[in-house]
Formats: sequence, structure tokens, C-alpha cells
Amino acid sequence: MSETKFSVMVSLFNWMQKSKSSSVKRSKFRKFLDTFCRPNNGDDYFSAIRLILPSLDRERGSYGLREHVLATCLIDALGMSRDSSDSQRLLNWRKGGPNSGAFAGNFSLVAAEVMG
Repeated sequence: MSETKFSVMVSLFNWMQKSKSSSVKRSKFRKFLDTFCRPNNGDDYFSAIRLILPSLDRERGSYGLREHVLATCLIDALGMSRDSSDSQRLLNWRKGGPNSGAFAGNFSLVAAEVMG
């Protein structure tokens, strides 16, 4: 799992979200696990499941990240100035207004718009 690119998982989940057939979803997910989480690679299914379903992981608590903390992390990771309009949109994602964009009130959409 440590060698698996996150984009591979994102692509899989995007495909699964659009797919209608449960049996096809299960088959594709099983193939993903068998391909990228083989025990002979030193990995196992457990590490993938911990990432996919963190709320069910009893060994590790929740990440405890709220939108403001995520916004701050994104701003730092993207090297943005705290005073930039995009930074302010992330930090004030709930507020509407002339500079808030079409997705005010929805953090994930505001973040996607800022990063896009």
C-alpha cells in the first residue's frame, strides 16, 4: 500500500461512485486490493481498509481535522499568502459575498475550486 499512488485510489473511487452495478464495483475493488495490497509486498488489506474507512479503525483515533485546520494546511502546502483572496476564501468558506465564489458554504467545493 505504501507504494500505491493516492491518485489510483481516487480514480477507483470516482469510478465506483459513477458505476451502478454493485457486483462490478465489488469485483473492481477486489482486483484493486489483490493488485495493490498483496501480502507478498509486505502490505496487507488492513492498511488499505484503515485509509478507506478511518471511522472504523479502533487502533487510531479520528484525525481531528476540522475545516479551518484543513484550510490552514492547504494554504501552507500550496505556499499561498495568508492574505491572498484564495486563502481568505478557504478560511472563510462559510461566508458568502462578492469574492466568495459559487461554492460558499461547501468547504470541499471551495477547496477544489481554489486548487483547480
